[in-house]
Amino acid sequence: MSITSRSLQKLLRENISGTKPLSVNLEQAKDLAEDLLARVEPLAGAERHNNCHHYHRFQRRSSTEQTPSNTLCCCILLEESSERWYRNHTHLHLFMSPEQQLWVELGGERSPAPVSDLSEMVALIQAFFQRVDRQKAQAAKRQKQKDLKVQAILAQVRKIAKEDQFDFATEVDTVKLKLIIRLSDNNDYFAILIPFNQFKEVLPKLRTAIQALRETYNSGVRFTTRLKRGYGRSSWIRHQDL
Repeated sequence: MSITSRSLQKLLRENISGTKPLSVNLEQAKDLAEDLLARVEPLAGAERHNNCHHYHRFQRRSSTEQTPSNTLCCCILLEESSERWYRNHTHLHLFMSPEQQLWVELGGERSPAPVSDLSEMVALIQAFFQRVDRQKAQAAKRQKQKDLKVQAILAQVRKIAKEDQFDFATEVDTVKLKLIIRLSDNNDYFAILIPFNQFKEVLPKLRTAIQALRETYNSGVRFTTRLKRGYGRSSWIRHQDL
C-alpha cells in the first residue's frame, strides 16, 4: 500500500460527510453496491473483487457471534502492492452495519461516519487515485534527481580515478553513494560515503580526501573497514578502462 494510514483517514474525513446517513435493508444495500460498482469499474485501476478474503472473515464472524454483525456488500481492489503479500493491497469495502447504515473501509481504515450518498464513495475513490498519481509523480521526480546526482558523482570519480590511477566500485541506496577505493591487489580498500543531499559540498573535496587516504596507506598504515562483503574482480571499475 503506497498511501499511509493517516492519509487514508484524511481522505475518508474529507469525502464521507455523514450529514444524512442512508438507512437501508440488505436488499437495498446490495442494489446500492451494484450501482457503486457500475460507476467505478470504468475508472482505471478500480476492479471488483469477489474473492476478497474479507468476505470469509465476515461470514465466520456472523456464524460465531450471537449479536448481529456487519454485512459486507462489496469489495473493490484499488491498488495492488508491488510486494507479494495480499494484505498490502488497497481495497475499499462497503458494508452494512446492524443499524442498517452503510460504512466504508479504505485500506483497513474505517470511515468516521456512515455514507450519505453513493457520490461520496465515487468521490472518495477518485480522490484516492489522484493521491496515488501525485505520489507516483513525486517518486519519479525524486528518482530522476537522484539519478542525476549519481551521474555527476560518477563523472567526477571516473575523472579522478583515470588521472590518479586507482580502481573503484560503487554502491547506491536511497540516500547516498558508497565509493569504494581499491588500495592493493590484496583487495585492501576503503569506502567514502557521499550523501546525495551534500554531494555538491563533497565533490570538490573528493580528490584531496582520496589522495590523502591512499598516501597514508602507502606509508604503511593499514585500515580496518566494516564493509559487509568483499569485492571480486568483476566488481571493480579499472582505471585502465576509463
